[in-house]
Amino acid sequence: MWWEVPNHLKIKHGELYIAGKSAAKLGREAGTPVYVYNGKRVVENYRRFYSTLKKYTERELRVCYAMKANSNPDILKLLKKEGAWVDVVSPEEAERALSVGFDSEKVLFTGTSVSNSDLKRISDMGIMVNIDSVSELKRLGRIGKSGMRVSIRMDPGINGSGHSWKVTTAGRSSHGVPIKFSIPREEVLDVARMCESDSFRLAGLHIHVGSNWRTNEEISEFINAVDLVLDTARQVSRALGHELEFIDLGGGPGVRYMESQKEFPLDEYARQICKRIDGSHLSLNAIAFEPGRYIVADSGIMLMEVVDVKKRYGDLIVGVNSGFNHMARAAMYDSYHEIINCAKAGKKADTHVVIAGNLCETGDVFTKEPRLMPKPEEGDILAIHNAGAYGYTMASRYNLRDLPKEIVL
Repeated sequence: MWWEVPNHLKIKHGELYIAGKSAAKLGREAGTPVYVYNGKRVVENYRRFYSTLKKYTERELRVCYAMKANSNPDILKLLKKEGAWVDVVSPEEAERALSVGFDSEKVLFTGTSVSNSDLKRISDMGIMVNIDSVSELKRLGRIGKSGMRVSIRMDPGINGSGHSWKVTTAGRSSHGVPIKFSIPREEVLDVARMCESDSFRLAGLHIHVGSNWRTNEEISEFINAVDLVLDTARQVSRALGHELEFIDLGGGPGVRYMESQKEFPLDEYARQICKRIDGSHLSLNAIAFEPGRYIVADSGIMLMEVVDVKKRYGDLIVGVNSGFNHMARAAMYDSYHEIINCAKAGKKADTHVVIAGNLCETGDVFTKEPRLMPKPEEGDILAIHNAGAYGYTMASRYNLRDLPKEIVL
């Protein structure tokens, strides 16, 4: 199958195996619904990302894992051991990063609509703040510590990219909805002066254009944003009289969710970015990136049990013991996830089915259109592929359902 990966996901004896273990057996033993992650795959993805970029630059490389994708403590410990930094978006995420051993100097806070209490907690932890608005900067000036290092989240002024309009984070608007993030490029120089007049030390500039983009065309658009942030960094350095320590190019590299999609062209991404930075003649000490999905998405599957099968107006409705409260992406973003019948993974796909959740919502379906797969029966364990990112972290207790379990192999 297209989703098989050596030493990770494979079909063995006609069944789905993850990290050498039967997925169906794991589901029955642990109880469903349950997220299962392969820790070795997380490390493998991290090392590929780091080494590909490092091939093209001699500068310090900061891979700031975007914790919002998956905040499981065991996964964070694996990434810390690899030397990762971490990008957090709330004080609670920051506290978790510190609790598993990350040094505060390796944590970057990139919040939005940040309250005074959030700023106080982050400041007290000694974590660098990525400034998202003038209001935030002014309030941090009253709350934060003198000499505190900060960076500025800049909007490059180009249209952002992403798998859904809801995750496009650059430009004026997305599908007519005003984008709430970042400081427009033409305002960055004034904000930079404000940072240093408030006794902060401006260490870097940051951009993030959106989430889960994969094509060469989208990379070309992103390279335009890189050029713009480098040009702005040059202006800021001249105005302040000192070089910036780093630029942070955010996250966004996508993963393959369906067979028709191609793998993210990581080598081209790395080569183009590093070529631009070298050509800028800026004496930046470091380049930072914030991958989340790329590191953890394909490391995980979510297991759920078939509990009800019925024919309705010609459709075969397969009910499972989970819903969008456990995996929100299909309902929230119209996202596609491969769904595998674990014990029948090697069998021919011969039946069109609709996989439906157990919430009292019409939109609680994992397949908006009938999906071809080996015919499910009550008691079968199904696996949602690419569930390692934005799965458990977005889960809720809607309908007072319990949260799913998590296992790291």
